[in-house]
Amino acid sequence: MEIRWGGSVWELMVVKRAVGTALSNSASGGYSTLLRDGARNLVGHADLLKGGRAVAGLVALSAVAGGAATVVTMKVAPHLKTKVRPTAQDTADEGAEATSGTPVEVPDALQEPRLRSD
Repeated sequence: MEIRWGGSVWELMVVKRAVGTALSNSASGGYSTLLRDGARNLVGHADLLKGGRAVAGLVALSAVAGGAATVVTMKVAPHLKTKVRPTAQDTADEGAEATSGTPVEVPDALQEPRLRSD
């Protein structure tokens, strides 16, 4: 995949390097293909591979994983709802029982008849 912009050519690449190594910092602010170890000693060069197929593979993998996550969520959500709802309902019932025996005083202003507009 190649993009031309501002007099430069940008190309998507995949970097292949040995475990325990890192790319060197470039003077331009990017990275160079020089590989360095943890002590910053030069140990070799990285391989750059075309990135088009890698990107297509990642997109396909993401789509499959996203679809699978959606299906699992849709299957599990109703079961979670039934597990949580009885607990919430029991708590609400206990609250209603606790207040049902308490007498409620109605203010005199609310006991008088009210005017209605029809």
